Amino acid sequence: MKKLLLLLCLILGLASLFAMPTAKSIFYADSYMLRASGVEANYWNPAKLSKEGHFNIWLPVTNTAIYISNTSLNLDTYNFFVSRDTLFTADKERLLDKIDGALRLSSGGTTSIFGLTMGNAAISASAKYYAKGALSEKYLNILLFGNTEDSYQFIEANNKFAALAYSDISYGMGDFTIPYIPEQLPKIKAGFSVSLLTGIYSINTQEYNGYVINDPDDGMSALQEVKLRTGKGGVGLKGMLGAYAEVMPGLEAGITLDNIAGFIKWSGTSKIDSYSFSADSVFVSNIEEDFYLQEDESYDIDSFTTSLPPELRLAALYKHKYAVVSADWVHGFKDTATNSAIGILSLAVSTAQQQGWGASWGLALPNSHNPLKVSYGVNFKGKNSDYGLAVQSYDSILPGMKSKGVSLGFSMGFGF
Repeated sequence: MKKLLLLLCLILGLASLFAMPTAKSIFYADSYMLRASGVEANYWNPAKLSKEGHFNIWLPVTNTAIYISNTSLNLDTYNFFVSRDTLFTADKERLLDKIDGALRLSSGGTTSIFGLTMGNAAISASAKYYAKGALSEKYLNILLFGNTEDSYQFIEANNKFAALAYSDISYGMGDFTIPYIPEQLPKIKAGFSVSLLTGIYSINTQEYNGYVINDPDDGMSALQEVKLRTGKGGVGLKGMLGAYAEVMPGLEAGITLDNIAGFIKWSGTSKIDSYSFSADSVFVSNIEEDFYLQEDESYDIDSFTTSLPPELRLAALYKHKYAVVSADWVHGFKDTATNSAIGILSLAVSTAQQQGWGASWGLALPNSHNPLKVSYGVNFKGKNSDYGLAVQSYDSILPGMKSKGVSLGFSMGFGF
């Protein structure tokens, strides 16, 4: 039973390999909107595409990041249960105490394909994959202690899976000064980007229903039904608007709205996979091989559209002689594989540098669906190049046995 539980958790985690807009955001725990420049501004705030900026190049795979995390289990907990030949009641209760309603996992990655910035315009391409999974604590309770309660009701919010993979070709322009702003107010710069999306794969829980009922007179009844909708091959669009201003010397404030009119229409293969398990009036005394009914069905459906809900980001950045400090607040309008409907606040500090070695540190505060994130990065900036490497720990100050996940990112850029 212990091995089955751990295998289930591992499968859920590996099945949800999920992304960040660009790899370098890992260096700052995603507090990156006003830090992004060159090609990366296409994905963070196109208003920062400056006519005075350098000629900037992105090469394939040279900007890549991946991560995997969960909200409940760290490596210490995993090793404890793997090392035990027998799980006692206290061990099982310790495990369940770490899970608040559901075991939630997410993971992802992004990688550059190409990018080019000249003046106040940029064209770029990248590949991204996103996923989220949740498994109800009640399933783990049954797995550990058996069927001991009168009834178990399962809800879709705690039992779902969604994943999305696509590539983009994005074009952006920025450094436009918004007219008619009173002279006594700071100048506001604006920009936009438009992305043509190529859908690779999509899967999400379309319907879910589940319960287990124990009745001393009628026996046990159980139902588990799930429908997964999948799509392969699609096209779509999305847009981004951004603006920022230097509100006082050294202090910038900015805003972006991403995924404007965002969608992917799946015109390739579209289908529903339906899985059903049911049992009715079952008593221990008469359990046979056919005491339950299992039905699996798969059928093609018409093409469908995946919406990419808008995402709002607010940010501030302060440049000091020796350090750069930033804060970002991001809030999705809907909870999907690519968005979180719960706002996330990220903070970061980095060394101010023109050339040579630099370091960064970032912190994303936790919420009910996302663990604490702490990032560490180091980079070297030459006259015409920039190289960096970063690691990010989840729910632990330092990467290690207490971490509930890890991110790795590396970046490389060239400018002339």
